[in-house]
Amino acid sequence: MTDRIRVLHVDDDPAVVEAATSALEQEHCGITVETATSVADGIERLDSDAFDCVVAGYDLPEQTGVEFLDAVRKRAPDLPFVLFTSEGSEAAASDAISAGVTEYLRVDGGAEPYARLAHTVVDAVERTADNIEHAQSTRRERAIEELHSTARAFMRATTEDAVAQVTVDTARTILNMPANGVHFADGDSLYPVAWTEQVEELIGTPPVFEAGEALAWQAFETGEARVHDDITSSPDRYNPETDIRSELILPLGDHGVLLIGSSEVSAFDDTDVTLARTLSVHATAALNRLDRDRQLREEREFIDQALDTLDDLFYVIGTDGSLRRWNERIPEVTGYSDDEIGDMAVADFFPDDEHGAVEAAIDETRTTGRVTLEAEILTADGERIPYEFAGTRLTDADGAVAGTVGIGRDISQRRAYERQLERKNERLDEFTSIVSHDLRNPLTVAEGNLELAKTECDSDYLDEVSRSHERMRALIDDLLTFARAGETATDLESVTLANIAEECWQTVEGDRATLVVEADRQIRADTAKLRRLVSNLLRNSVEHGSTSAQAPSDRTAEHDEENLTVRVGTVEDTDRHGFYVADDGPGIPSEDREQVFEGGYSTGENGTGFGLKIVQRIAEVHGWTVTATESEAGGARFEVTGLEPA
Repeated sequence: MTDRIRVLHVDDDPAVVEAATSALEQEHCGITVETATSVADGIERLDSDAFDCVVAGYDLPEQTGVEFLDAVRKRAPDLPFVLFTSEGSEAAASDAISAGVTEYLRVDGGAEPYARLAHTVVDAVERTADNIEHAQSTRRERAIEELHSTARAFMRATTEDAVAQVTVDTARTILNMPANGVHFADGDSLYPVAWTEQVEELIGTPPVFEAGEALAWQAFETGEARVHDDITSSPDRYNPETDIRSELILPLGDHGVLLIGSSEVSAFDDTDVTLARTLSVHATAALNRLDRDRQLREEREFIDQALDTLDDLFYVIGTDGSLRRWNERIPEVTGYSDDEIGDMAVADFFPDDEHGAVEAAIDETRTTGRVTLEAEILTADGERIPYEFAGTRLTDADGAVAGTVGIGRDISQRRAYERQLERKNERLDEFTSIVSHDLRNPLTVAEGNLELAKTECDSDYLDEVSRSHERMRALIDDLLTFARAGETATDLESVTLANIAEECWQTVEGDRATLVVEADRQIRADTAKLRRLVSNLLRNSVEHGSTSAQAPSDRTAEHDEENLTVRVGTVEDTDRHGFYVADDGPGIPSEDREQVFEGGYSTGENGTGFGLKIVQRIAEVHGWTVTATESEAGGARFEVTGLEPA
């Protein structure tokens, strides 16, 4: 038996009421009885409180017991109703049974009628509870099956608003909860997106709930479902004058809430709550799916946009040799439409003489993981465009080969530059051959004849000729060096500045000068060219750092060649990295510091004017910059910058 059974006994006969109450409460300690003397009083008690069974007489003031039964059935169809009367007839009994009475007992219908009444009440309550539980179980099972079938409708929904509408329709038709609606979150608000007609009948157009406002926001913020049997008892209700009494509030994840209301108190039992929770789970899953789909679509669009901005070709080749994905650059370059490209094999983009190399490169990519290939693309118009392709093996989640992904770069300009460089090198070879052979050979003959002339004649003019020959030979050497310095720096390796400076110092006639290496660093350079650059700078300091170019009155011991110091160190400013060669000689006038790099410019009697020009050319082919300035000692300082940071 239920722990507690509450009985409402409606009768205006005090003796019957007293006897029935005593019998019911004495026979079963779990029964409590409350009484009413009229139908109006009984209905008021039923509307304000909950009872497990109603016992009523037949001849009541203003109405009969059967009429009272009709009023009760309209309010609570399953509530047990026992008609317990001292008066009546077979017609009255028939009317009561037709109206849906649970039991019909006569007060004078045999021995111990009150004991029978107690057993009848208990039995009716238990049978009703069993019937309700069975009905609820059946309803729950049927509703769950229908909810699972509704999952297909959720899967077909392509927008959040469509999901909201499916949720509202399902709650109304399957869960039999006609007053319901969905609110979506938008920043600090919950705004209505779908609701039933019954909602408008109860409250009008659903309101927008702001942050911290109403019970709906509390459930959304905490993520916990709320069941309110009577919201009029909650101080946080949105509308104090609302006709809503019971309410279910179920969060839909971060998306919003599902609101289900009723004008009755305690309208939702455990089955209702369970089914509503199940519906909210389906709706939340559908909204999460749409959210993921939107994020994936946005990410895909972002990636496609990024790939389409490339000047290079981007492609994914499947294991069957067809293009599975490509950027807009491919149809722009090839002249084929996207539809045509989708039906083409990779080999269709290359001339016949490239097929073997392309197929071999794809096979190598799948086996070794990466390959680089130069091949010419054949466009729809028959044009051949040279490209460099870098392909990488593509694998799936299990590590199996899924194809090749790669980039193709137009190397037309590089090919043209290479051809131009080849022609330039050919002209350079021709020039150096003329300088090296066609000029040196006559000079060698002239020098030989001069030596013979010196044996027959002793003249100062012959010494002048000899000095001219020496200058010519120096010019030839510098011209060759200058020409070769213009070649690209291709043989790059890492060397130390200190080692290079010490090696170059050995080739400089600096017996009366001192080299000081103040700092060291690693330099990535063409070693032979770097040696020439450093040697020229050191030789320039030694040759021009003495007093030879000064007037006698300007000569001091401080600038005497015997005391000349040449310093080599590093430049490590915020945005400049490199090295310097500086001396404590007379320096270079500020107005001449740009001219010193011009070809043929020299202040020395025997200089060719190409030493610093060669320095500048070697720096340029490395991507460096050389500038002339003043050293801390007032002498000349040459800075070579633009090197990679140490």
